Amino acid sequence: MQTIRTFRLLLILGVMFSLFSCISQKKFVAAKSDLSKENETLASYEAKLATLDEQRAKKQEQNELADTVDLQIRKFINKTNTEIDTLIDKNKVLINGNLVSKDDLNRIMKVIASTKLASQLINKKILFLEDLIKTNMVVKLDQDVLFEPGSYKVSPAVIANIGKLFEPAAKEIDKFASKYQDFTLSLVISIKGYADATTINEGSSLYNNLKARLTLSNSNPDARELNKELSRARAEEVKKLFTKYAESRSDNGLYTKNIFYIYEGKGEQFPDPKITNYSIDDPRRRIVLLFWSIFPD
Repeated sequence: MQTIRTFRLLLILGVMFSLFSCISQKKFVAAKSDLSKENETLASYEAKLATLDEQRAKKQEQNELADTVDLQIRKFINKTNTEIDTLIDKNKVLINGNLVSKDDLNRIMKVIASTKLASQLINKKILFLEDLIKTNMVVKLDQDVLFEPGSYKVSPAVIANIGKLFEPAAKEIDKFASKYQDFTLSLVISIKGYADATTINEGSSLYNNLKARLTLSNSNPDARELNKELSRARAEEVKKLFTKYAESRSDNGLYTKNIFYIYEGKGEQFPDPKITNYSIDDPRRRIVLLFWSIFPD
């Protein structure tokens, strides 16, 4: 009789252990499935980043993206891809591993939770980048309107209407700043000056001023050097103008605390790769391009 009772007890314990093991195994299977889905989501982000990189390259090719911004975007894409690969590789270790204990179950559940949080942040950054790339980030400024003839100084009439000059860029900047308040943002203003290929008369006031800027004492600069310096001087003037405009908007900290300026002269280079019929004194070459970009720190 005692033997029968012992047998029954062992049988009950065996059934209970089997049921417990079955339930635990189901939890492991479900957890691994959840983690695999998170990896699939992360992999889809890499595909989105690849598409964004193609769009970036196209905008850069068409001179619709400042070099500094292009570099920022490429660094962001590479960094995010590395982050995604690291997460996926770590998750695969658990997915393919032999999990048997309660501690193992707790560990995989924590990893699922942390992966979801990381995935949400990555998605927010990708949405930000999508928004940024599809936005026009360049303002074309006509030098014949900005500057007095034979000068790189901004005309008084332009200074008096500084708000209208930069309003298109400011509206887009303000939109991004209000839309992405969760990020600490930096504003980058990049300015490129261009010139036509017209010869600047030696001995003229403009010639002498540009030569002085070039700090050349023993040689005379050629036309290309002079036009490059002229384009640089005009880019510098636009930078000063935007700095003044930014000071007038001190209510928005983005324009004062987290703003960076870069300017350069491109000389006789063509500003628009899509235009193939530029002439030597083409007014379409006499422009300043102001690029803006907002990026998370």
